[in-house]
Amino acid sequence: QAVLQQDVPGRTELLGDFHVRMAELMDNRVLADLLRDLISRCALITLMYQSSEAAADSCEEHAAIVKALAARDEALAVRLMDEHLQHVEASLAFDRPLPANELSLALS
Repeated sequence: QAVLQQDVPGRTELLGDFHVRMAELMDNRVLADLLRDLISRCALITLMYQSSEAAADSCEEHAAIVKALAARDEALAVRLMDEHLQHVEASLAFDRPLPANELSLALS
């Protein structure tokens, strides 16, 4: 819903929270804590440089990963996770000009 409604801060929080929740579901507290720290450091970058289309793709990729995990298809889940990380990195548009008010919107 946050992706569809163009809620940039909301979608960034939810897409980041997905990774922490996955670590928690695996009962890996150390990984969950590391991910919380990493995601908080990366949040501003994704707020500013991830397009709505890339965020929607990320959401779909998360769903596919969950589906593979539910099917206990480890090889597929690992492949999808690797592809997801590559897609996120490739989709960050660092050359995109940002309107002056976009930073304040992203931080609201």
